[in-house]
Amino acid sequence: MSFIISSAVSLTVHNTDLNQRSTVLNQVVDATAATASPITVTAVDPQTTGKRVTQYLTAMETNFRTGQDAKDVANALVSTMQTLTEQRPDLANAQFDFQSDNGSIKVTSNTLSDSDKTWLQNLLNSNGSLVQAVHAFHSDAVSGYAQWAEADGAPLTDAQSQAISKTVDRKTNFMDIFQQLNTQGAQWVSEGGGTLEGSNGSKIDFSQNAKTAAGFLSFMQSAQIVENGADRYVESNGTVSYGGIKGDLFDQSLMPDFFPTPSTSIGVHETA
Repeated sequence: MSFIISSAVSLTVHNTDLNQRSTVLNQVVDATAATASPITVTAVDPQTTGKRVTQYLTAMETNFRTGQDAKDVANALVSTMQTLTEQRPDLANAQFDFQSDNGSIKVTSNTLSDSDKTWLQNLLNSNGSLVQAVHAFHSDAVSGYAQWAEADGAPLTDAQSQAISKTVDRKTNFMDIFQQLNTQGAQWVSEGGGTLEGSNGSKIDFSQNAKTAAGFLSFMQSAQIVENGADRYVESNGTVSYGGIKGDLFDQSLMPDFFPTPSTSIGVHETA
């Protein structure tokens, strides 16, 4: 029995935006609507249309690159979360999140004390690979938004680009992204009706809270096993198959959920 993780879920966030742009990608004339009234037909410049289609495709490629960027963030975060659980076991199950903040990392939490947030923030920023991966995600998210706007015929001004950069910082919470992927993993596993196990017999169900250090490490372990296909699927009747679920949870667009609107407004309001 084999289950394949589908990346189609990544398209659901952006279907509305793609539908809004369908008039650009598909120019269809309904001949049945023609009447006796005179009509005017204006030729479309194929070079102009082709250029815009290319711009949209480029924007989509940039959007999907954020999935790999998030994976790089997660991989770089593993060593830091291991250090946290070793040095501060009292924080192993504390819930927190972190964002990009003008090139560095900012920790957010409603439960941690200011001193604990400062300690954790310093720990995250001391990981150069993590800071670089967070910056790459931020850069692609900003570029993806700008490319959509340019394809819409409304390229961003410098002031608008700066506002978008701040918005990406504010709307991107990495531990929340990992928890969302964790939930997807749990849904995919449950669809089979059986039990997914690692090669050592440990159950994989993505039930842990990935917004804590301990939960995140469990999530990454399960995600890696599923990606490698080194797992065992036990059906309800006891039948065992190997590589039961195989796929990359990060293989999708993880853009922040906002896009330019095809109008005079770019859909962003920023107050200095």
